[in-house]
Amino acid sequence: MRDVVIIGGGLSGLAAAVELQTLNIPYTLIEVKGRLGGSIATLRQDGFVLDSGLFAFPRAADGSFLAEFGLDDALIPVNDYHLQRVVAFKDGTQSLIDALAQRITGAVIHKMAVSSLGELDGRFVLCMENGLMWDARALIVAAPARHAERMFRTLAPAFSLPLLDYRYDTITRVALGYRSEDVTDPGRRVWGDMATAFYYTTDHPSRVPAGHTLIQMGVRVPLDRTTPEMLIHTLQTQLGWPTTAALAHVSTWAEADPLPPHSANFHESMAALENLLPEGVALAGSDYHGLGLAERIAGGRAAAHKVVKWLTEK
Repeated sequence: MRDVVIIGGGLSGLAAAVELQTLNIPYTLIEVKGRLGGSIATLRQDGFVLDSGLFAFPRAADGSFLAEFGLDDALIPVNDYHLQRVVAFKDGTQSLIDALAQRITGAVIHKMAVSSLGELDGRFVLCMENGLMWDARALIVAAPARHAERMFRTLAPAFSLPLLDYRYDTITRVALGYRSEDVTDPGRRVWGDMATAFYYTTDHPSRVPAGHTLIQMGVRVPLDRTTPEMLIHTLQTQLGWPTTAALAHVSTWAEADPLPPHSANFHESMAALENLLPEGVALAGSDYHGLGLAERIAGGRAAAHKVVKWLTEK
């Protein structure tokens, strides 16, 4: 029987794995994708370093965890047109994922999906979509809420049912690279536009070729209503930018932007919901503990300590 199974290899799942390893607790991490990091991914193209997921975050956020992973000098300031002081990783947000992944030595199973969770003879049972069945003494679920709802229908229906109402914002991420001389004052025309979820620019040499500017923006336009090519053309036309960009990239992730963490009573509501879970099961992830990097890491660590405490007292 496995001691702990972590479902989900995003930032919080990795933080939980690192913490379990520090506590000398055996674990197995299951990730449905072929890579770790979830919605966080960094791409390098034509001399640009861009993020298809989280790009920038407030400078005032708790970054005390960065030094622990050798990233205390990894941040650069970027321009934000929503009046925040924000920073980004000079080598892309993927550098944080890589730093955590390098710490873990436990079993990591890629391209494996969990369809449902159950309980049998005092142990948890995981039913995989390929027909396999695993068991575990404890579980950490770091999967998005819309997937967790399906997994928990049998094990914890009272917890599962409210997740049917969990919603995500529809944000498509667009990265455009230009010669700096072609996009002077690039943020002027998106000021105050509610369809623009975020809008950042940088000309830092770690991110762009010399003489260029990288624009990373999120727009509330679902890709099922357009195409990447049409979206880019529309933005360029409306904002008065040249159609000859040095770089153009569009990406989306269905669960990247959960709505409940923005509500005033989010933490109280989620704490009450977590109390409906069986003992020996913990949650981790932005859907449950908050959107910030520090919150996601703290949530993964807390989940690890919760299941270890239960295993110790069992």
